[in-house]
Amino acid sequence: MASPEQPDASPGSRGVPSDLSQPPASVSHLRRYVSLRGPNARMWMTAAYFSGALTLGFLVVVGSMLWHVLREETTVSSVTLWAFAALVMFFIGPGSNVFLVRGLPQRITRQGISADSDGITVLQERKWWFSGEGTFIAWPEIRRIRELHIGTRRVAYFIEFALDTHRTDPELPSWAETPESLDLEVDPDAATQFYVQVPRDRKEHILKMVERTAPLPSVVERTRPLRSRHR
Repeated sequence: MASPEQPDASPGSRGVPSDLSQPPASVSHLRRYVSLRGPNARMWMTAAYFSGALTLGFLVVVGSMLWHVLREETTVSSVTLWAFAALVMFFIGPGSNVFLVRGLPQRITRQGISADSDGITVLQERKWWFSGEGTFIAWPEIRRIRELHIGTRRVAYFIEFALDTHRTDPELPSWAETPESLDLEVDPDAATQFYVQVPRDRKEHILKMVERTAPLPSVVERTRPLRSRHR
């Protein structure tokens, strides 16, 4: 939920992630922040704990097998069974750690959308070996901000950012969607157009945050959501 006074949301330079762990560079009584870290973060933490437990179990199984082999207290069938269990636990435990260790910081880091009197920052914070991603957008650059939903049975919600200034792909977060990736019509009047997926219960918070913070609340267009041309 948006906070009326959020002292740790600092807009950075264009294409450079801001750092919510540091005090803001400027004073703004309008500063607000909406977190977009959802249930996937908890899922990744659960997977990390589970993988860690399996890794410990793998070490116990291998250690026990070697201990009994050295003491010649095993048979061929028992060694085969222990080795098979160790192999399975290796792929589920230590094997999955390679994938988890690489992606865990990006999945559990603080992420969201902040707004103040200078503009909007879309970001994923730095955490551990993840360097962070984000972009700052000044209010004069913004053409419109509005909600978009895609799908019928399973609806996905997005916030559209249409800018009057050009941004290259490296200047946008890697998790920002383009009209082409969502199979949507491209706005020919917008120099840059990208989308950020948001939980259903956060989309209205973001739109209200923008309306209360932007110099011109009309930057939020509450029109009928865009539709895919193939839907």
